[in-house]
Amino acid sequence: MKYDEYDKGILKILYEDSKISNSTLAQKINLSPPATLERVRKLRTNGIIQGQRAILDKKKLGRGLTCFLALQIKHLHRQEAYQRIEEHLKQLEEIEEIYFLTGRIDYLIKANFRDIDEFREFFIAKLSKVQMIERAETFVVVSSAVNPRYNPINVDVKDRDLD
Repeated sequence: MKYDEYDKGILKILYEDSKISNSTLAQKINLSPPATLERVRKLRTNGIIQGQRAILDKKKLGRGLTCFLALQIKHLHRQEAYQRIEEHLKQLEEIEEIYFLTGRIDYLIKANFRDIDEFREFFIAKLSKVQMIERAETFVVVSSAVNPRYNPINVDVKDRDLD
C-alpha cells in the first residue's frame, strides 16, 4: 500500500492519541472528515493500524514486579520445536511479550508479577516444566521509562510502501 504525508500524519496523531475524534483528526491533517475516515479504514484494512488498547498501570493492578527472562533452548534444529515452545509460553498468563532472538539467547520474555514470591512460584511451577529450556536467566526491572519522543512514523521519508 502506498502512503503519503496525509497517511503519515494520521498515523503519527493516532499513535499519540488513539481516542481523537475523526473530525478533530481531519482538522489536524487538513482533510475532510469523510476523506480522513476513508484513509483510516484503509490503514486498518491493510493491517497498518492493528488495533487500539488502553495502557494500564500494572503496579496499581497488583503486577508491580516486571522481569525479563532470557531463555536458551536445547537446540533441536527443528522449527516445530520452537513453535511448540512459543505456543506453550503464550499460554502462561504472566507473560506479556515474547521475542525470538538471534545470538546466544533464543527467547527474551517480559513477564509481570505481584511480587518476588509469585515470580518464584511461576518459575518453579510453570517455567521449569518446559522441558526444552536449557538455561534461564532473570533480569528484574528496577525502573523503566517511556521515551515520549518515540514514534514509528518517520515524517522525513517521502512516499513509501507500507507492507
